[in-house]
This record gives sequence, C-alpha cells and structure tokens, in this order.
Amino acid sequence: MNWARLFAMASGAAFAVGLGALIAPGLFALGIKQYVVIGIGAVALLGAFQIVRLRRKGSIRYTETGNPERLPSVAAPGDELDRLLAGYEQPDSANRRRDQLRRVVIDALVRYQGLSEAEATAQVDDGTWTDDTVAASYLGTVSARSEPLATRIRTRFSGTTAGKRTLVRTADALAAVADLPQRSNEDASLLERLRQRFDGRPTGVDRAVAVADPEPRTRLTERWRGISGIALLAVGVGALAGEPAVILIGVVGIGYAAYARSTTPPEATLSLERTVDAENPNPGDTITVTLTVTNDGDRILPDVRLVDGVPAALPVIDGSPRMGTALRPGTAATVTYTLEARRGRHDFGPAQVLVRNTAGSVEREQGVSTDETTTVTCRPQLEPVGEPVELREQHTQRTGRVDTNTGGDGTEFFATREYRPGDPMARIDWNRHARTGDLATLEFREERSATVVLVVDRDRRAAVGPEPYGDTAIERSVDAANRVFTTLLSDGNRVGIAALGDADCWLPPGAGEVHRSQARELLSTDHAFERGQEPPAALPYRWLSRLREQLPGDAQVVLFSPLCSATVAIVARQLDAYGHPVTVVSPDPMSRETPAGTVATVIRRFRISDLRAAGIPVVDWQWDEPLPVSVAQARRRRAR
Repeated sequence: MNWARLFAMASGAAFAVGLGALIAPGLFALGIKQYVVIGIGAVALLGAFQIVRLRRKGSIRYTETGNPERLPSVAAPGDELDRLLAGYEQPDSANRRRDQLRRVVIDALVRYQGLSEAEATAQVDDGTWTDDTVAASYLGTVSARSEPLATRIRTRFSGTTAGKRTLVRTADALAAVADLPQRSNEDASLLERLRQRFDGRPTGVDRAVAVADPEPRTRLTERWRGISGIALLAVGVGALAGEPAVILIGVVGIGYAAYARSTTPPEATLSLERTVDAENPNPGDTITVTLTVTNDGDRILPDVRLVDGVPAALPVIDGSPRMGTALRPGTAATVTYTLEARRGRHDFGPAQVLVRNTAGSVEREQGVSTDETTTVTCRPQLEPVGEPVELREQHTQRTGRVDTNTGGDGTEFFATREYRPGDPMARIDWNRHARTGDLATLEFREERSATVVLVVDRDRRAAVGPEPYGDTAIERSVDAANRVFTTLLSDGNRVGIAALGDADCWLPPGAGEVHRSQARELLSTDHAFERGQEPPAALPYRWLSRLREQLPGDAQVVLFSPLCSATVAIVARQLDAYGHPVTVVSPDPMSRETPAGTVATVIRRFRISDLRAAGIPVVDWQWDEPLPVSVAQARRRRAR
C-alpha cells in the first residue's frame, strides 16, 4: 500500500472538509454526514500516527560544516596496543597480545636485571618477576591471589574494565623493571584523572575540509517533518468531535507544511574576496584574514551560511572563519579572523557555503573559491644549534670542523714530535726548549670537512606526539634538521637533505649561500614535510636503494627519527654497515597516559640501546628539553 499517496489524499479530503465546515456548516446536514466525517477523521488520525512514528525515527538533517577552529589531532605513540606489539614480534599463539607482552617483559628482564633468557622466562612463568599479583598471573602460569575487598570495591566503581585494569597493571610492572619514572597521571588531581578518563584523546585528522565541488548539492533538512502529522491529528480530532475551531488549527498546519515543501533555495551567484595582511610571515606571527562574500545575483538570499577553507595547519587564535547572514542583490558581508603562522606553504581552500530557503526546509551546499588562490608561506630562519654537533670520523681533505686522529693544523692539541727544519716558529714548543734545551714541534688535531646528509623520518608512525593538538615528532625533527644543517654548514661541511621514504625530496650535499637558501626552501615548503596532513606509510627498503645511489661515497648520515618503528632502526644499521656512519637525533614523543604508551616507551628504549650497542650514537632529545641541552648531554656521554 502506498501510504504517502493515501495520506496525501486524506490530507486533501480533510482540508476540504475543514474548509467546508468553516464556510458552510450546514453542508453536513446531509445524510452521509457521519460516515464521511468519521471516515475522514479516522484516516487523518492514522496518517498522523504514521507521520509521528516516522518522525521519531528521523531527525533534522543539516549539513555538517568544517571545523577550522580545531587543529588536526595528534595520535599518541602506541594508540593501538595490538598494532604496536604486532610490530615487535609475531607469535603463533592464539592469545597474541599476552604472548607479545611476555616477550617484552622477558627482554626487559634480560636487559635491565642481568638475567639470562632462561632465568627471565622462568621468573615470568612463576610470577616472581613482579610483586603485582594481577600482572604476574596475566603473564605467568600461576593463579592470581585474591585481592583485598577494598581494592575490589574501588575497581568495581572506577569504571575500568577488568581487561583494561590488567593491561594497566602489567604495563606499570614492566615500567618498574625498565626503571621508568612513575607515571605522571598517578600524581594528577582527581578532577584531572576524571577528565582524562571521560574525555580521552581524539585520534586521526578531525579538522573537516570545506567542500571543494563547485556544483551545488540540494537536500531536504526535514526541519518541518512532523508538522503534517500534527495538522492531521487536529483535523481528525476536530472532524470526529464536530469542532470547526480544532479543524482550523489543522488547516493552518497543513498550510505551513505545504509552504515548507513548495519553496526551494534561490539560485545563489556568490563571489568571494579574501585578503591576508602577511603572505610571508615568520613562525609565530599573526595573520589577519578578511573574507568578503557578495551576492552577484538578482534574488534575495534569506539565509547564507559560510565556513572559510582555513589551511589545516594554521590555528585560529582570534575571531571566527564562520558567517551567517542574509544578502540582498548586490550587497556584501565581511568576516575577519586571525591565524598563527607556522612553517610551510599553506593554501586556502574553497569556502563551504550553505544557502537555505526562508522556511529552512531545503538547503543548497556549494564550494565557492576566490578568483586567485590565497597562499601563505612561512619559512623559518636557519638558526644554529648553539652547541657543537659532533660527527663520526670520516673526512675529506677539505678544511672543516670535524676532528680526526691525524696531527697537523688545527686548534686542539694533539701531540709533540721532533723538530724538523722549516717548521713554523709559532709551533715550536719553547717551554720544553727552556727546560731541556731540545727543540720540539707542537701538532694539533686536524679538522677536516665532512659530507653529511640529513634524513628526516616522515613515516606515518612518526606523526605522533604527547599532546593532542601539539607538534608531532616529524615537526620536531624538521626543526632539528634546520638547526643541525645551519651548524654543520657554518663549520665548513657539505650538507644535503633527504626524507625517509620519499625519493623526490632530495638536496645533494653542497655549501655556500645559494645552497643555504635551497635548504631553507626545502625544509619549509617540501610536500614531504607538510603540516596538518597524515603522512603515508614509508617504503624504506626501496627508498634505501635509491638513497645509496645518491649518497657520495664519503658521506655520513644524521637520521632524525622518534624511533617509533623497528624499520627505521634497521635502516640506520644498514646505512652504517654500508659504510655511511650514522648518528641518530631522536625526539622523544612518548606519553605514558595509557598502557600502550608505557609499552611503546620501553620498546623505544630497547631500540636506542641496540643502536648504541652497534656503535651508532643516539641523541635522546626529551620533548620538554631544548635541543642544545640534549646535544651537549650526548657529547658528554660519548666522551666517557
């Protein structure tokens, strides 16, 4: 049965009955009065019931607009515990997560407690590796002892599932074995812990992008859905009760429903003009954006809503890129807002425009662009580290600042030798001559230039950070590469730049001011380091073959990576084995708010230890620590 057609007929008949009852009540004096009125009233009530039932299942459907006020959220390291542990080992056990956690704990016991593999495995099996009975039972073969009643009651009302509680306690026990500091969450206030529990951390890129399709799309909003049901209800009740006034209410409602369905949004001919007060700002500068929308058509637009296409990486710090207005033909409206400049080339997208009819029952969505693309380019200045950047010994004959084990010209004392005729007078050891009467010549440690390629890890697993809307490890790595490049170039070295997994991002090693400008442009605007977008997963092995072909034979590598992937650590060791000495600068993005974060922290420490054991220096750059401090600490570590 076609209910829509039946109810439309009932609505028309009810409307006719109601109108007739108002104009000429005597018409119902006919003999068929009761049958007709009762039939129409019953059908009207059934129609009202069906419309109300459908209305309960539906809702008002407005278009979801972009959210330019919110930056893309940053994933936390180890967001997915299973995925994280799957990268550590792939056991065949059905209980994969448990077996992988066992493997991490056993490895930690071997590394930090000095146990053999067999001893560590035995301790995990019998539960003696930790005092936590829950963690011991989860990974071992012993049954957990019953917990005190108070602990069970607290757990029951904490809102934490038994499985999650087990993971938390196992991760904390692992952290104790690895000698990690106590989690900061344990010292947080009750209010802060509740906020973390219920708010959580958003994941993925959640900043919606404005519609780019210039072709309009029209949809019903269902705003007036249900008004016809109310109208039919009134007509039905009024007809059965013989009350023309109640029927009149239904007639008015039917009129509203007909009006809402009969009107459509007017065709919108809009133009946009966008201006920015700074096209080449420095990082941290403010950018004032002025957006003007003009109605170039000949019809009134009663309801215009607009969201500007703000670049994903630029935060809105003042004002709003949204507008709601009505526009007469030839009139314009303007909105102004302020952005904060950040590294990169940022193109504004089309504005998302919604035009609705007066009743708000139908809307038309369209992307509207300016005549010319608005672009803001922020190029950070190249600044030095502020501390000497030590490279590994591999050198050319060009003068520079890399120390060698060869005596000659330099600034650091190396050794003395017998005097040879022709030695410069300034290098004769006159103190020794005064004491012994013998002539000797001073030699200094020679400093020669190095050929260095800076490689930035921009894999998807490096796009993580400890703060939901802060920097990622990729952005920290790019900033560090900027400073290390400047320092090495100023010291007379030849320096190049590459991006892990992206063969198109390549600046051959070079020197000079032109090369400096090219490096600044690449680090600021290359698509490989684009902010606000989720990077793809890198394919390092194919890229590694290409990089080996590009690297000069005497080049060494400085790799910037958070070491969130075992693959990157393997790439570092392979490059080192191929004869290109590697130094790793590793920003630490770890957060221990979750069990996965704790496990990720321990595994990252494993990778750092393994690299150092292989002779590869690692600068462990703490997130809240200036880069020069970490570089100085790494230099002191190497000197010991």
